[in-house]
Amino acid sequence: MFRILQCRRIVFYSLLAAIVCIALSVMTFGTIYWASPVYGASIPTQAGTTPVTGATGISEFNEPDAGEQVITNAITGAKKSVWLEMYLLTDTNIIQALESAAHNGVDVRVMLEPHPVGGGSPQSTEDALKQAGASVEDTSPAFTLTHEKSMIIDGSTAYIMSCNFTYSALNGKNREYGIIDMNSQDVQGVIDIFNADWNRTSLSQVNDPNLIVSPINSRSDLTTFINNAQHSLVIEAEELQDSGIIQAIASAAQRGVTVQVILPVPRSSRDSNASGIATIKAAGAQVREDGQLYMHAKMMVGDGTIGYVGSENFSSNSLNNNRELGLFIADSTVLSSLQQTFQQDWGASQPALQWQSQAIHAI
Repeated sequence: MFRILQCRRIVFYSLLAAIVCIALSVMTFGTIYWASPVYGASIPTQAGTTPVTGATGISEFNEPDAGEQVITNAITGAKKSVWLEMYLLTDTNIIQALESAAHNGVDVRVMLEPHPVGGGSPQSTEDALKQAGASVEDTSPAFTLTHEKSMIIDGSTAYIMSCNFTYSALNGKNREYGIIDMNSQDVQGVIDIFNADWNRTSLSQVNDPNLIVSPINSRSDLTTFINNAQHSLVIEAEELQDSGIIQAIASAAQRGVTVQVILPVPRSSRDSNASGIATIKAAGAQVREDGQLYMHAKMMVGDGTIGYVGSENFSSNSLNNNRELGLFIADSTVLSSLQQTFQQDWGASQPALQWQSQAIHAI
């Protein structure tokens, strides 16, 4: 009888051990499966953060490589409509292309910021466009500035950009990026923003997770983007002045993320980015300044899997008070191009503050 009981115990514990092994295997497989990124879907994140999605099936251009032709060709090729919401429009070839489109019966609608920083007025440009048959409005007074740079062609293609339509932005002076997006959800989102601002109605939420819109979700979504970085974070920006974004970048460097940031060489002895530079460098970020092109870009790539291009600067006004527009990107070809351009700029840049020391030494 003792042997029979002993055998039963052996069988029972053997079955129990087998069940435990199977359960552990299932849990391990599940962990591996859910930790694996799905292309075009949400990107895995750090604990306590939110997944970020990005657009696929898009294309990218950068300035100065593309030149103004990428814009003038789009306007010239429009069959039905060209809708433009822009901070600055001074490039004569683009203005002429808009005038020609309006003359040809294309529905041309243009919104321009009436009070850009630094002065100047778009009045003469607005008058010329109106005379050509375009519909023209000042941007909505609901925002401190409309700093957005977007264009919608034929209601089916959205251009989401860092570049103004100026000579310096499109003819060899600045580093800029633009995304050409034909995804219907993204295009409709940009149309909704345009219509709200054109009609002076409020837009309280953004239904497209790919779009980053100030003053609605820019701060939260860009902070989440930075917080999600696990291995690498590359940034090209004009301004590094918002304390929340600066702290997020510093925290990424402190947790072991390789952070590389390119900013413009300051145009005067007072560098408005100096405090932000000091903070993130102290945390371990690498910071360089580009002395060949003016760094007007607003671009990030995290872990090589998710990117951002848009009009948002890293300033409190840009994130909290302006109308701004950007796009999250998950397209592998576009991400590769953004990173390749970044590496070219990184090689042409020098460590932050080195330009100033060289200039002082030369005096």
